[in-house]
Amino acid sequence: MKSKHIRHSLIFFLIISFLIPTAAGSSVEEYDIPLMEGEFADLGYGYYLNVPEVDTYSETTRLTITYYGTVLSDDYYIVGDDFYYEDNALLLEFRIRDIYTVDYTDYVLLSDVYLYTYDYSTDTRTTAETRDTSTDYYYDDTYSDSSDEDAFLGLLTLVIIILIPIFIIRKAGKKRKQKKAAKAAGQAGSFTAAQQTSSASPKKQAPVSSGTKDVVIKSAVQYKGASILYKIKVENPSQEPVGDIRVTLFVPDVFRLKEGDKTISMLQPGEGKTVTFHIRPTGECGNCIISGSIRYYDYSKKKHIQLDLSDKMVDIVCPVLRTVETDEYTWREDVSDMLIAEEDTRDLDIPAENLFDMSTRILKDMNLYMIPAEVTSTQQLFTGVARFYAEGVSGLRYAAYVEVVGKRKSRLIIKAWAEKEEALTGFYHKILEEIEKRTDVKLFVDDSVTNYNINNTTISDSVIQRSNIGNGKNRCPNCGHETKAGEKFCMNCGEKLE
Repeated sequence: MKSKHIRHSLIFFLIISFLIPTAAGSSVEEYDIPLMEGEFADLGYGYYLNVPEVDTYSETTRLTITYYGTVLSDDYYIVGDDFYYEDNALLLEFRIRDIYTVDYTDYVLLSDVYLYTYDYSTDTRTTAETRDTSTDYYYDDTYSDSSDEDAFLGLLTLVIIILIPIFIIRKAGKKRKQKKAAKAAGQAGSFTAAQQTSSASPKKQAPVSSGTKDVVIKSAVQYKGASILYKIKVENPSQEPVGDIRVTLFVPDVFRLKEGDKTISMLQPGEGKTVTFHIRPTGECGNCIISGSIRYYDYSKKKHIQLDLSDKMVDIVCPVLRTVETDEYTWREDVSDMLIAEEDTRDLDIPAENLFDMSTRILKDMNLYMIPAEVTSTQQLFTGVARFYAEGVSGLRYAAYVEVVGKRKSRLIIKAWAEKEEALTGFYHKILEEIEKRTDVKLFVDDSVTNYNINNTTISDSVIQRSNIGNGKNRCPNCGHETKAGEKFCMNCGEKLE
């Protein structure tokens, strides 16, 4: 019965494979086509289908159509979307069936693929230009006066080609039946002896396959205001639980990572859980690779297993700004629909007026235009507010806000806005880095950051705290002047020191 199904399937496949080329200038793929991230498919005539990006976490992919290096189509698609492109020489359509990861490589699966090219040719008596249609996918059906003879010869060839495999399959089937009959006769002759032997020796059980598979690991990088979120999802597709799961992340020195390890106690069969790492840049710009590993106990194999995570590239963009003048009303309108990251410090041992002048000068040195500041100064309190605006060379808008409150000690509030998450991350931390270099304020990043979208979408709410705790410097409790070890009185105000 099995061989009969195989013969029928092979015959059907041969018939279909020879009937498909009869459609002039077209190709229809009935099976799914996987393309991995970074791969391209040659469509002929200089056309290429490219897959520059596949994101398994958000289940999106970026697809482009190029013609001799020129981009004709560039867009993002999700699972279930239909792709369609047509011009005067090419028609391509298919469905985005699935997006997945195998062996740490992201793939997009295409189905219902339909590819058609138009055959253009001109009379050679008037011009020498003729378009070549000899590719792997297309067949040229040009007019011929001997079409009836060609059709008959083609049909005869097709019948012969179909009959030859059928004859071979039938002959192979007869030989297979003869072998089975001979084997059955031999087993019938030795049945009695085999029965006696089986009664004396215990019967061995066939090995049972556990059917277990390795855990499935999916990862994604997401920019959220001042932080970079690295999400790792662990799934257990096996029929046995896995436990004691530890995910470890390795980041370069240009990042701050409060917790480098995340644990998952247990994953039942078919269950999946996600861990999230919060990564803070330090102001450095460029591309950085983040790697990691996962270790878990496999109950089906009775041992611990360790796997390496696929490397992820993180791009920290530090914008090149140009000064653009604006007013406060326009500034408020612009920041209302931009992404924001906010910084609120502890009390700093820096006079408020000096800190405000220093902070505003730093932002102006970064080519941000400063709207006239609002300053209020009394003997007891100083408050200063300044707003800044600039545009990047690519046209993206950036804005900043600096507020200083205090007198001899001060509190610094910084806010930064940008139109894109990845741009906001680099811009925000570049401001903090420049302020740190000039004020000598050591940064202590708590699990705190306020980053959200003003335009009705809240991302997260928390606080960032920075302080100069542990910098090893002694200061006068009265005026804040730095004192040296062994001094009994402040050299600035004369206050007695402890």
